[in-house]
Amino acid sequence: MSVSLIAPISLIMFVVTIVVGIKKRVNLGILATAMAFVLGLFVMVEGGAMAAPELKGAPITSLFPFSIFWMTLSVSLMLNVGSVNGTFDLVIKKVVRLARGRRALIPIYVFLVMFVACSVGAGSTGVMVLLSTIAATIAKDQKIDPVFMLLAVLSGSTVAIGSPVAVIGIICNGLSEQLWGEAIAPSYMYLHGAAMAVLSFAVIYLLFRGWKLESWPVSKAEEAPRLSKKQILTLLGFLVFIVLAMGLNFDMGLIAFLVTAVLLLLGCAEEKQVIADAPWSSILMICGMCMLIGVVQAAGGIDLLTGLMSHMMNRYTVKPLYSILGSVLAMVSSITGVVLPTMIPTIPGIAAQTGADPYALVTSLAFGANITCASPISALGAVALGIMGTNPEWDSNKLFKRMFVYSFVLMGVAAVWAAIGVAG
Repeated sequence: MSVSLIAPISLIMFVVTIVVGIKKRVNLGILATAMAFVLGLFVMVEGGAMAAPELKGAPITSLFPFSIFWMTLSVSLMLNVGSVNGTFDLVIKKVVRLARGRRALIPIYVFLVMFVACSVGAGSTGVMVLLSTIAATIAKDQKIDPVFMLLAVLSGSTVAIGSPVAVIGIICNGLSEQLWGEAIAPSYMYLHGAAMAVLSFAVIYLLFRGWKLESWPVSKAEEAPRLSKKQILTLLGFLVFIVLAMGLNFDMGLIAFLVTAVLLLLGCAEEKQVIADAPWSSILMICGMCMLIGVVQAAGGIDLLTGLMSHMMNRYTVKPLYSILGSVLAMVSSITGVVLPTMIPTIPGIAAQTGADPYALVTSLAFGANITCASPISALGAVALGIMGTNPEWDSNKLFKRMFVYSFVLMGVAAVWAAIGVAG
């Protein structure tokens, strides 16, 4: 096949893969791996086509992102122990109780809990759903706007872009190491991501006039139960992980498996549930999409896309446009499986042409994508809507419209932070 044709065809096949996967509800990673093989039959490398029998598919299988797979699986298993045995649930309830009836403080505490949880890696979809469920329960009990509480959770989760043990941070690090030879989380992305998360929550708090929530008397029945022995051991295990992996620079994956093994041996959680709750679907999606992106890149598709995008961007517009692009794509596709693996490889070329800081572009893209997960047409937003919709007091149609509107508001907020330099 002509070299001039294979680049646009590779991009078309990539888009078709995403559309078919979403329409047919088939895991994008499985489809992407299959499409990588088909496309590889026509993409030439040294020795022949990438999928040629004589090369035994090695040029394609070598694209498997082992480091991302390793980190995502190991850290997820460890954090699942805390999710399964109720540690995360109980901790956030205890923190909320600190408000002692001062309802204006509750959204702030929920934000801070999510902020800290995602900083140490507890930003998986399972944990997000768990904390969204808790936030919805608190909203019902305390008569607080459920959308306000949901946005408090989701804005706190955006700091995960700069955490080296959160799935998003792991992916950003894995791709940045391939492109620039160094990890950018937490060294670069954490402080910028944290600043944007705090500023975004401040905007949310102002929009919902959180300070006007009146205080209520505290009931003794509201006291949360004490941490069990298993939950205390789980928290100690997480502390050991932070000290060894983040303080002493041991391999995070190995330490995560060590902590998981010890906690399971101590009976802190049911092993089958811990393994079953691992984000297998996301892992498949991430790995498959990374392989397909690698083949598209070899076909010249990424260079073609970069060239097309460069005509719409300059030094001043590139960061907010990357933020908006991430937001729009994240509304209809996976952040970790589609948005980041697809868009980050376009950044080196765009950064070179516009003179922008490539790390700032990664941060803008990742934050813009993460902040709009409140959209009810996104996977997490749809789940959150379903959680809130179980309360007959809340109109699901109105919740849908409000969540949709606020997702665009937050898209604009993220673009502003990128434009004025908060992203770097």
